[in-house]
Amino acid sequence: MKKIKIKNGVNLVVLPTTQFKTLHIAIDFAAPLEIDTVSARSLLTYLTAVSSKKYPNQQKVAQKTIDLYGAQYQTDVLRFGQTHHVRYSLQMPAPTYIDTDGNLLHDAFEFLHDMIFDPLVRAEQFDQNTFEKEQQSLMNELASLSDDKQRYAASKLRELTYAVPAMAISSSGRVNDVKELTSKRVYQAYEEMLANDTMNIIVYGDVDETRIISELKSWPLLDHHEPVLQPFYRQNSREILAAATNTQADINQAILMIAYRLAIAPDDPQRFVALVMNAMFGGSPLSKLFMNVREKESLAYSIYSRWQNDTGFITVAVGLDSEKIQQTESMIQAQLSAIQDGDFSEETLLAIKASLINDYLSQQDSPNSEIALIFSRLLTNRETSVTDWVNAVNAVTSKDVAALAHEVTIQSRFTLMPEA
Repeated sequence: MKKIKIKNGVNLVVLPTTQFKTLHIAIDFAAPLEIDTVSARSLLTYLTAVSSKKYPNQQKVAQKTIDLYGAQYQTDVLRFGQTHHVRYSLQMPAPTYIDTDGNLLHDAFEFLHDMIFDPLVRAEQFDQNTFEKEQQSLMNELASLSDDKQRYAASKLRELTYAVPAMAISSSGRVNDVKELTSKRVYQAYEEMLANDTMNIIVYGDVDETRIISELKSWPLLDHHEPVLQPFYRQNSREILAAATNTQADINQAILMIAYRLAIAPDDPQRFVALVMNAMFGGSPLSKLFMNVREKESLAYSIYSRWQNDTGFITVAVGLDSEKIQQTESMIQAQLSAIQDGDFSEETLLAIKASLINDYLSQQDSPNSEIALIFSRLLTNRETSVTDWVNAVNAVTSKDVAALAHEVTIQSRFTLMPEA
């Protein structure tokens, strides 16, 4: 990965390739995760998705993307460890294959410039009509969280698990916080983002680096001090299990969510062991949770585990009948104990490692996965080559997996039950 420093706090990575007939441009603004700014930054992405001075409504924006040969323009917010990200992306046919006059690439960058740097603002605040409409849209989106039972249960588990308040809420904010926002306050958050955030730009496709740098010269990119970012989060182990149960009338099955803490540092080489161990636990179709809890004992309709190195937690999610919760939870713990005891075959270990490697290699054929990986590398200042990654996974032994499983401790549990 070649990082080009455009300005202090502004970086560019150009990934030339002829493998795809598409061009991907992604711009990421990264700031420290703070509970007081999450909702404003989230609403900002709604406003800049549907309007700018040149394209003052959603219809105008949509027409311009059609003019760009059906381009897809998106905005999003996301969290990585203790960092909060506002991200803009444009996907379109590669100009190399369809551009006859050489202006399509310029038009694409001009469109992004208009949407990001020239929003629909009057008197240092966002257009009030647009603001009120998008404020309500975000509030509706956040309020509908309870309709998605899996997401709702995950959000309640997050509230139970994290000691830092900003880690405990959605990266899109909270309904009450959004309700209290004003167009002037969101514009202030927008100005703070441009002035202070680390800005990373990735261009992926059949493009020339020199041309991209030339296009960026018209963007108002200024030198600024980069914020101190903490891309990883770790917290001390809880001595007492945090647990809660809610009921809802409109569900037929229960959802059980469990969070486990894995006590390894973000840069620990054992993170590759953690990948394998999680796949052995519940992160693959060959896992103990899937094979034993779901298939053999029929205790769950769905079950999986996910390990996140940015937070240090393994999350288990289960869909099941409410009368089977206690039995299932005991069975889940038994699977973890079995891994700790080394109760798995070498054949299974090899198959899991092969599956992880195949999945990883297949991501190399996805522009979106590649772009996400580059953003992660820029944020963490850590780059592992494909060869080193594959070798590290292949090097994991049964003893490594069993030993690391002993570092896994349960921290919190949330249960969503149907009303009796």
